Amino acid sequence: MISELYAIDDLLVSSYDNIVTIGIQSKVTGGWSDPVPLDPSNIVSESLEIEQSICDDQELKIGGCIPSQLTLSLVDVAEDLSGKQIVVTVQSRYQGGIYPSDSLYPRDDLYPNTRITDPYVLFVGPIYSCKKTNNYHIKKLIAFDRMYYPSSIKCKNRVYIYVHLHDQQSSPDFSFFDIMGWFFSKARIQFDRSELINKNTILQMYDTYWQEVADNKTTFLNLYRWLCELNGVFLIEDAPTDITGVRARPRVIAPYQTINRIYDISSYSIDGFDYDDFVTKEIRCVQFEYNKGKRIGFFHVDPYEEYSRYDSENAILNSIELWNNVEPIIENLEEAKSSDHVAKITGAVYRYRPFKASIFNRWWVQVGDRIRLPTNDPEVPFVESIVLSRKIKGMYGLTVEIEAKGVEIMGKENDEEINESL
Repeated sequence: MISELYAIDDLLVSSYDNIVTIGIQSKVTGGWSDPVPLDPSNIVSESLEIEQSICDDQELKIGGCIPSQLTLSLVDVAEDLSGKQIVVTVQSRYQGGIYPSDSLYPRDDLYPNTRITDPYVLFVGPIYSCKKTNNYHIKKLIAFDRMYYPSSIKCKNRVYIYVHLHDQQSSPDFSFFDIMGWFFSKARIQFDRSELINKNTILQMYDTYWQEVADNKTTFLNLYRWLCELNGVFLIEDAPTDITGVRARPRVIAPYQTINRIYDISSYSIDGFDYDDFVTKEIRCVQFEYNKGKRIGFFHVDPYEEYSRYDSENAILNSIELWNNVEPIIENLEEAKSSDHVAKITGAVYRYRPFKASIFNRWWVQVGDRIRLPTNDPEVPFVESIVLSRKIKGMYGLTVEIEAKGVEIMGKENDEEINESL
């Protein structure tokens, strides 16, 4: 979320335009060069698209770790772009004395009687491919952020060796903090783990169990999602605010922390707006697998007829033998035994209305934000939801499409199946 711009959302939308710059970085000693802007004449008009998501499944999956993707069409660019990196920045230019925040350093040295914010990085990532189309003048460029890198590394044997050697040297006990630090560094990802609710929880993984439950196609990205799921958070590669020596850094999104922080969006495109006639049911039951497929489920509160169930098929938990070694993880996620708990998965955390909306220019609306959209529907005067996916399109006529998929009742179950696992 970019709260400084949210605070003056209406004023900005009514009085400004955007300046989008696309730059190319080359590898230099110690990192990347400063971005070299592409000439606008070499960019096919409005061909820029950036997609970012923390969950794009129809049914909610906690954990995220989805690579962001950029597509762009270039015309008459002879330069070889392989091995290079693309950076997209945006600035807001607006009239008068609107100051979003002192931290954004507005200035008017470039345009008389106007002000312009510092650049904000919408995307940064390595170029994956740049191929000619049937029009030989045009190349289609595709780039992913650095989350793509761990998706290309198989990890079943790597994790097995790590767990096996650890077991031989001491015991099968691991802390979340240590295991995340080791695995994430292997795929060139570092992020702040200090706020994770299970950072000090001990995992007792067994190498033989892992070999049985992990698929040969399991990647480091799968592993990261499972680790994030067991902390009730999502992880995305967030573009930095400083483009000097630009380097993206993963951002942890914890929806349970922002449940009371809702942003109003006053306007949108009527043609690009639709929403479902239901609000997702509260998650009252959570079910996990452990010990190679044994299931354990519990109710957050007494169930009623229509409620959602969150099902996890987490290979890390499946590599743990005893439920009493799993229980501390679940207690941290749910704190269901505490009278003053703040649930991380259950309850109203994921109660939202599925929707899709096109909101012109508002690039500061980010995935993970909770938003409220007005309607002319007397039965549904407002759509309140979570932004689970975002697509930014264009450069001069910048549009932002935001979306949250969902089903009314997650994990439609027969209660006998759950009761047998309790």
